[in-house]
Amino acid sequence: MNNWDKSIKAITSAVDRTDYLYEKWAKKQGVNNYVSRIMYMLYLSGVNRQKEMVENYGMPKQTVNTVITELQKKGYIILIPDENDKRSKIIKLTQEGINYANKIVTPLLDCEIRVLKKMGTQRVEMLIDTMNQYADLLETEMKTFYSK
Repeated sequence: MNNWDKSIKAITSAVDRTDYLYEKWAKKQGVNNYVSRIMYMLYLSGVNRQKEMVENYGMPKQTVNTVITELQKKGYIILIPDENDKRSKIIKLTQEGINYANKIVTPLLDCEIRVLKKMGTQRVEMLIDTMNQYADLLETEMKTFYSK
């Protein structure tokens, strides 16, 4: 195994471990990982669209639709017609949804903030820049590969 292979393995391992920790968190909160992720996104952004969740967060379209339907039935979200795109609906947390998110999302955010403080501003900024650069370059390389 050369150094690049070791680096790829280390990156993949770190990403997988982080994903596992978020899945474990969701399970401890009594929800599946997709419910946790969607509530997290809605809580942080206030509103969102199913299409954005699918495209930006790599979630399966059918799974997002199922979770959104479930959350709507429970009264945690409302769907508002998008004036700019009649085919799309804006997803917004209700007050009950905000209360629910406070139970499962806020403690996670508190954990994440404590971690970031331990890492320090400079390392956090470097991590964000590096992860974004890696994702951008990987996307470009994959597009090049598939266009052959």
